[in-house]
Amino acid sequence: MEHKRTFLVEKILLGVALLVSVWGFWYFEEILSLKVLSLIFALGGIYLIFGKKKETSQFTSQRELLVLFILYLSVLTLYNFLYGMSLPLYMILIILLALVIIIFYSLFSLDDFRNLLGKHVFQALIALLVIIASEIFIALYFWPVAPETKSLIFVIIFYLIMSLIYLYIHSMLRLKRAAGFIIVSFLILGIILLITWFGFGK
Repeated sequence: MEHKRTFLVEKILLGVALLVSVWGFWYFEEILSLKVLSLIFALGGIYLIFGKKKETSQFTSQRELLVLFILYLSVLTLYNFLYGMSLPLYMILIILLALVIIIFYSLFSLDDFRNLLGKHVFQALIALLVIIASEIFIALYFWPVAPETKSLIFVIIFYLIMSLIYLYIHSMLRLKRAAGFIIVSFLILGIILLITWFGFGK
């Protein structure tokens, strides 16, 4: 029973993070087609979180995509609040801290990282991710590009970090595999930078 309640808590946390991120996107987005698309993805995410009958602790590609979707919309919303409503940076960072804790606590708990690492190491990992997320967010804050570009870069960097952590913990980290993740991430970042330099990211 305790194991099932834990999974229910993680699902509820992910569901709340998903709904809040979509609400933030709707609040600032003016293009109706993008709003509808985000709503479709959100409904798919809700089904992915709550629709499965069988509990699982497998790290699925669907769950990865869901987390990236939540991260992108949430970070984009935070940048829009920061620039559009002039909220203090410290307040935005507090919200970001809570967001990262909720998302990765839920994700890594579902993947059984708590048992694999132990309680204290698990908590230290979450704290480290909070620090990394804050540093990336602040670094991108000073870069004069569109919030959409900042959010996309944030998600790509964090996906790379998350993937390497997962592979290491499960003793699946190999040089070729790590190099593949890094090369693909840098290629995507390079494309984004080129688009930004040519003026399409502003």
